[in-house]
Amino acid sequence: MKKVLAIVLSFAMILSTTVIFAEEPKNEETPPKYYSFEESTFVKIKIPIPESIAKNDYWRAVARYKDSGKAITLSEYYDGYIHATVPLELAEKELDVFIADSIPFTDYDETVMEFFDMSWLSRTGVILGNEKGEAKPFDNVTRAEAIAMIMRFMGLDNIHFESSEEIFEDVSRNDWFYNSVMQAQHCGIVRGDSDVTFSPLRNVTREEVTTMVAGALKYAGLTCVKRGVGNIADKDKISDWAKDSYEYIRGNYIYDYSADTDNIDWDNPEQFLYPGQNATREDVAYMLNSLIGDCQLYASDLAVKYGFDKAMPIMDGSTSTYPFTQNVYSSLFYNGMAHPQYPEKHSKSHVSYQRLINGEVDMIFASVYPASDILELAKEKGVELELIPIAYDAMIFFTNKDNPATGLTTEQISNIYVNDAYDNWSELGGGDALLYPYCRNNDSGSHAQMERHFLNGNEIHPEVQKETSFTMSNILTDVMDAKTESPTGYALGYSIYYYYHNMDMFYDVHNNLKLLAIDGIMPTDETIANGTYPLSNNTYVVLRKDSPKDSPERKMAEFMLTEEGQQCVESSGFGRLLKPNEFTEDK
Repeated sequence: MKKVLAIVLSFAMILSTTVIFAEEPKNEETPPKYYSFEESTFVKIKIPIPESIAKNDYWRAVARYKDSGKAITLSEYYDGYIHATVPLELAEKELDVFIADSIPFTDYDETVMEFFDMSWLSRTGVILGNEKGEAKPFDNVTRAEAIAMIMRFMGLDNIHFESSEEIFEDVSRNDWFYNSVMQAQHCGIVRGDSDVTFSPLRNVTREEVTTMVAGALKYAGLTCVKRGVGNIADKDKISDWAKDSYEYIRGNYIYDYSADTDNIDWDNPEQFLYPGQNATREDVAYMLNSLIGDCQLYASDLAVKYGFDKAMPIMDGSTSTYPFTQNVYSSLFYNGMAHPQYPEKHSKSHVSYQRLINGEVDMIFASVYPASDILELAKEKGVELELIPIAYDAMIFFTNKDNPATGLTTEQISNIYVNDAYDNWSELGGGDALLYPYCRNNDSGSHAQMERHFLNGNEIHPEVQKETSFTMSNILTDVMDAKTESPTGYALGYSIYYYYHNMDMFYDVHNNLKLLAIDGIMPTDETIANGTYPLSNNTYVVLRKDSPKDSPERKMAEFMLTEEGQQCVESSGFGRLLKPNEFTEDK
């Protein structure tokens, strides 16, 4: 079974772009704007969309060179413009925008999914029909044909390449593929079977295509979206020389599913790379088409305004604040997860504070105040931390849903965790049930909250430490699982308010756990925002105080207090610090 599921998802992704429209068509006289994330062999250009193109056609529009009419495959609608990635040598050429139509292949069959990628790439000339106008998706591809397709995909075929050399004995100046092969070799995209042979007419293998594509992306300075790869059954079959290339292109490799469709676990299906197998035309088309939406990276006008198109701060933070990083990159860039500085995860509160103090990162998103040992480390290193509030949050305590207890006092919480003072919920105003308190590890952000509110310089009691949850998600599931029937017993745990609610989609939190009032006040959006809930606090952007005024990290702190930044806060599942009507021109 070929890549049916992935192709369907790819098609859905393309269709989804139709819901993103500019506010109004751009004036055709407006000149294109040039920008680049770093000096590269390629540059990024944005082109106004002409009024002649209807909004519902923006998703089909691509850029092209005005003089030759050649389409640019690496172009995409975003933030009111068509953005294009082009070779530096062609950056000064005039571009315009048009609707690209597919080639009507004579062997096209709408019931065969493999034609989808072929048709889509035919719009920009990456895939061409044979002399009979056929796509022939299942035909094998030669090394020469594969590199020609890749060079057309990258737009490098639009550059005239002069060479007086014939490096390979089997690549002659009279061959149709001479220019593609020699330019690819010159750019380091491909190499021969030996120093003097290229083997242009030999069928190319899947892993060879993967190395060619990875080489092209590296040459252009393009990276793929940082996400996990699939459940690969035969990754041990990848040759050593191809492993780095598979890692570089992330999940955009060629693969199949098992032919035994009745026994596929579609929640985690096995993928088969067959890396040494001959690649077909559709295999190459599938890989290239997936990269259109996965390797292009464009800055929004908002990113340009704050200079983030030139430099983004290196970020880290607590586990619960990772959605901030995700939403910031999503709001500032098309394909923000493909940004070279996009972190695949946060390092957790304690480690992220250490990294900031040690100068390994520029800023962190922190849901907790720094713990005592972090403050000591900062003092030792001569670093002063600056905490800038950007959102509301709070420390919360929770128990099993069917526990009759409804609340605790701050004094009771101190006695539970410092003195191990109670064995039964009846001693705390609840029913007759055993008490099972759970705590977090000392280097967690939640423990820093315990230090701030309850420990008063003390340690959590050794008996309580026997039930330590080592991740934020573990304490939720540990408390769920600790409930006992005979004898009756309920657990107690603590976490961060918005993280607790955000995890409901993963752990069915609301049907298994409940929040407890503290000193008679329940934690709610309102009581946290107005400060009446006693464990209310903020989420912060944390910087080193000596960060320069115009540094990317200070710009990010400034951005987070704009309406767009507060929308990122809200999208991350946290409480906005500022409401829409609280913004002024100065903010």
